[in-house]
Amino acid sequence: MAQESKAQIRGLSIGVVAPTGALWALTPIAFLIVGDLPRALLSSVLLVGLLAVYTRVVVAHISAFGPRKGAGRTFLLFATVVYGSFLFLGLAWIYTPLIVGTAALLLLRFRLAVAILTVVTVAQFPLTHALGQPSFTAALQHSAAVLVASVVAAGIVHYARFIRELRELRAVLAEMAVDEDRVRMAGELHDLLGQTLASIRLKTEVALALFDQDRKRAIDEIEATILIASEAREEIGDVIAARSSLDLGAELSAAVALIELTGAHCDLRLGMTEIDAVTGDALAWIVREAATNVVRHSAARNCLIELDNKDGRVGLLIRNDGARRTGKGDGSGLTGLSHRVDRLHGDLQAEETGTDGFELRVWLPAVHDQERVITVDSRSAG
Repeated sequence: MAQESKAQIRGLSIGVVAPTGALWALTPIAFLIVGDLPRALLSSVLLVGLLAVYTRVVVAHISAFGPRKGAGRTFLLFATVVYGSFLFLGLAWIYTPLIVGTAALLLLRFRLAVAILTVVTVAQFPLTHALGQPSFTAALQHSAAVLVASVVAAGIVHYARFIRELRELRAVLAEMAVDEDRVRMAGELHDLLGQTLASIRLKTEVALALFDQDRKRAIDEIEATILIASEAREEIGDVIAARSSLDLGAELSAAVALIELTGAHCDLRLGMTEIDAVTGDALAWIVREAATNVVRHSAARNCLIELDNKDGRVGLLIRNDGARRTGKGDGSGLTGLSHRVDRLHGDLQAEETGTDGFELRVWLPAVHDQERVITVDSRSAG
């Protein structure tokens, strides 16, 4: 999860910094257009340095929102470089105070940042006049442009952080959904075994107390204890059997919901409406395990689940992108599925596709029991 989070932060940061750098590059380009090569080089060097620092600010802000140690010094660096450079770069540098306004909104506490942004906006009026542009309209345009650009730039960084937090929240919710079924089963077993174990303990204590006084009654108590244990074993078997028989339609619907909970798009394609009960139960387990693997072991953005019938065999295809290369083999989950498929004389193939794709294909005999046919309806999960 930590590796996935770092990848998301890196991707979001690039998405913010790349267009920002392209926007800042307009100033050196303006100098090149008028043939002022020295100022073009100077402005390029200054902006590249500022962009490097700005990138660190963006990454830190997307990672964890809030004022950081040294934030004040970083802001002063932006302000000093931007305003100090007006002595050399003149009017073409007039829009760069937006960097100072953006830095204030990202680095400083809200009230102080708003105050500084106000000062930066108002300062555009005398600065514009001092650089040889006496027009009030031009000064107003410069002030408005700096204000709006600062707010928009900081807002984009905030939005990127919200995306990161939302993705992490979705991942956590997906993990909780994966574990919810196990928790329910544990609760059922706890309720079942609690009273049973208490009865066994009581019967055993009575048998021990009667052993030296009335061995026949003690034996009766031991036999009763054995009977309670046998009944408990049967009840546990019933619980396991009830949980081990799955509905394929419900599992398909649940798999789509689980995968889309992480923010990915899942396309479900059903090429058949009825399926043998034994085959359907096996495929339901495969769908559940595969959906769990997509959530836990990938950063999928797109997923395909396809069920079809061809040449007397049922085919299941589950394909997703965003697979993480762990180098640890297929894992126990796929091994268990392979054993289940082998028992039904089917075939299972799991392989990497492309640069970050993963594909699971399963083929099972279409009919195991002619009298037990179920309907495949992905809406059955409700």
